[in-house]
Amino acid sequence: MNGEHFNGMRMNGINLNGMRMNSWSYNGINLNGINLNGSSFSATIEVDGTPQQVSGDDLIGSLLTLVGGSEVYVLRFDDIYLDPADPDGDVWFYDISVEDSQTNTWSSLCYDHNGQPTQAIAIANWWDTTTGDRHDDASVVTFACRDAVLAKCVEWGYRPWATVGGVSLADHHQACTRMARADYCGDGTPHTFTGTPIDVFDGLSPTIQAPATSTLQNWGIEAEWGPDGAVCVGDQMRLKMLDDAEVNYEYPTCLDALDDFAGCGDFGGSRGAVLANRYCDKWQSDPGACSGAGPN
Repeated sequence: MNGEHFNGMRMNGINLNGMRMNSWSYNGINLNGINLNGSSFSATIEVDGTPQQVSGDDLIGSLLTLVGGSEVYVLRFDDIYLDPADPDGDVWFYDISVEDSQTNTWSSLCYDHNGQPTQAIAIANWWDTTTGDRHDDASVVTFACRDAVLAKCVEWGYRPWATVGGVSLADHHQACTRMARADYCGDGTPHTFTGTPIDVFDGLSPTIQAPATSTLQNWGIEAEWGPDGAVCVGDQMRLKMLDDAEVNYEYPTCLDALDDFAGCGDFGGSRGAVLANRYCDKWQSDPGACSGAGPN
């Protein structure tokens, strides 16, 4: 299930180079040498004059103090654990609360599209929330909220810190953020509704996601995707869903140059695609005709 929300968090791109981070402490002792390895933090803490390495769930209960202008934010790491769907993997979930200094109360950093508290995944770099562009900066971490596309694409397997067969997944993750939001032109404009099923697949060896709807009626190729948006389109597009719902939108002008490619969905040619997806364009008008959708 994909959604239009890019990230559900309150604070995006928290700087760890000392400019905006005031301190990170555990039991009142400051952490030093903070690093993000994949989605897990590591640091050094000095206990009785002896430095000790801490990482992963060692940081449960720690407090991160951030300064933004005249505002001070305190984040509390209530729980840290590996993704239960893949306990042997490298994706860590963070239950984080934010202190309201005016009322001395705490509330979740992240909420899903139903308004329920959810976890964050720590990802290096930051994303422009208007254009959707990734900005590479080793001194910045984004707490990506689950139920929004930055975290969804990690959970779908496209972890930007990882590799498959020697291929970095950074571009696969970025292409996934375009695909999940139907950001055809790569300009940050979504063309989808939260909860719409799409069938995601890639050309990696071994594959992370394989097509699940190839033998189902009414499902067809929507597009191949690169980090900057769609590189070709098929005949099953989520624009049809917006039309059926009578939602006004500005037609993505880039599509005129993307619909004349034969074999869209087979990763052929030199289009620069790293992902592709299938879609059932009867989803809005007759969702029963789309039964049998895959897990995405």
